[in-house]
Amino acid sequence: MKKAHLIFITFILCFGIDCISQTVNEVKKSGKYIYGIGRSNDYDKADKLALNDLISQISVNVKGEFGYERTDSNFVYKEYAKSVIKTYSTATLNNVPRIEEEKNGIYNVVRYMQKEDLSKVFEKRKVAIIEYLKEGVRSEWKLQIADAIRNYYWANILLISHPDYNGMKYFNGRDSLLLKVHLPNKINEIFSNINIEIIEQSYNQLEKYSKCILGLKYKGDTIQSLDYTFKTKNSWSSTINAKNGLACLEFYGDDAKKGKDVKIRIEYKYKDKAFFDRDVQSVMSSGVDLPSFSNQEMSASIKKVKSEKNDGEISISQISKEKANTQKIKSFIEIVIKGLKNKNSILNTAEYFTPDGLIAFNKLLKEGNAMPLLRDNELKTVKINNETLVRSIPMRLTFSKNRQFIEDVVFILDENNKIKDINFSLSKIAIKDILSKDERFATTEEKYFIIRFLENYKTAYCSKRIDYLQQVFDEEALIIVGSILKKRKTSDASQVSFISNKEVEYQRLSKKEYISRLERIFKLNEFVNLHFEDNIVKKAKKDMSIYGIQIAQHYTSDTYADKGYLFLMVDLRDMLNPIVHVRTWQPQKNADGSIYGLNDFPIENI
Repeated sequence: MKKAHLIFITFILCFGIDCISQTVNEVKKSGKYIYGIGRSNDYDKADKLALNDLISQISVNVKGEFGYERTDSNFVYKEYAKSVIKTYSTATLNNVPRIEEEKNGIYNVVRYMQKEDLSKVFEKRKVAIIEYLKEGVRSEWKLQIADAIRNYYWANILLISHPDYNGMKYFNGRDSLLLKVHLPNKINEIFSNINIEIIEQSYNQLEKYSKCILGLKYKGDTIQSLDYTFKTKNSWSSTINAKNGLACLEFYGDDAKKGKDVKIRIEYKYKDKAFFDRDVQSVMSSGVDLPSFSNQEMSASIKKVKSEKNDGEISISQISKEKANTQKIKSFIEIVIKGLKNKNSILNTAEYFTPDGLIAFNKLLKEGNAMPLLRDNELKTVKINNETLVRSIPMRLTFSKNRQFIEDVVFILDENNKIKDINFSLSKIAIKDILSKDERFATTEEKYFIIRFLENYKTAYCSKRIDYLQQVFDEEALIIVGSILKKRKTSDASQVSFISNKEVEYQRLSKKEYISRLERIFKLNEFVNLHFEDNIVKKAKKDMSIYGIQIAQHYTSDTYADKGYLFLMVDLRDMLNPIVHVRTWQPQKNADGSIYGLNDFPIENI
């Protein structure tokens, strides 16, 4: 794609506070302002004191409106109101105007805001509460229970920091919901509808190791995502991210063989992800009592199991129910499972891999410490062009910094029946959504190539494959890193400008800059994990295999995490060599609920 054929995007950072210069006396006497005063021989300290005083004055003005924790002690209630108002200070109140005076080395700083603007501060938080509620509903409907719980809980803790805690309602199209009742009830309802059952157990006497695989259901349907920990002999495990209805419990030593009830805790606070939202982070660290849910804790009854005679061996005859009876698939499964069960055995089976396939397999072993979850796997084989895709083997990946993920792994065989690559699968819901599209959208082969591309893209980040990303991005691709929140019309129809009043950095990167950035990120992190939801795939033109893919993306690494919305314009005219022409990322949806897509980028001259 030539630069002349791409839209040129400019970014403008706007700050939402317009202030007219005021004197201290004007602010004090007008009666229009709430203000705080700080005095010190250190400017930063004076400014901080002024901001704290402003927070205290706001608390006095609004304390009668808070209804969450009323007490007979006016002092205690005033302190509660003040602690709540502090949760607004990190983002909103830091931008309020200031007046500075210096005399004889002493700084006097006044921070002030119009009284009528206070309601705007609270309205902004109300919007966030409603948006988290809506996201919770959407996630619950898609059985992404981890996201549903997090969204409902974050809506709940923002609600307790709002003056309209007692009265805030939301109309869902049928009922008017009082949120202080609805949100806790909704969280409790989710916990009560999670069903855990044991589907497989194994025990290795030699290694004193046992494994228990759990099936996870919500209202009878397979849970797509859930975060949990479980109780070991002396402590709780690290948080494990379960996917596609499977969870794994592992025990070592004397604890491995005993039959017992195991306690499982479902994660709901997500403190480690609170920096996604500065308001949520402020409430969590404010000292305000946060709601807790004791029924997050569940139990599974683990039976005492006998030692397996052939631990590590898989019953090949039971593995596949769909087109996996040929000797090449059986051999493939034997190699993979034995290699993962016994890491030394892979040294004797290199002949079954292409050089790239062997690198990918060893990477899975070395960096992810991969372990298959199930003894018997139901596999589906898909033939695309000269490749065979073997889908999917659930595996547990463990990293040294106490992070575990469960991923469905896809194996790709070349025309010579050699393992050429290994990918992490999309969710079953995402795959079903793509395959169920009309034939006018794409042929069956094209649909699988779209799935293949998305799985390649996800895996390239998770396995830090710079070579693939270097190959897949067009040399002059349009790559946007940062926030894109609001579109503005310009006099030049060939341009699109974006405005935001958020304090975010906007960057348009060249391919070289973006790849260099990724190399630095990969070097700093032991693991990178991408979780896709809501993938929406559209075709640019009915006679052209160029697609726009919109994705809600969760990004997690050991140094950083975020959630945002990704758009990719992918050229699949040469299906074996997909090309990304446009890549944009935004932390939240546009004001109308959309994210950027094909309509925002011309393709005539691609």
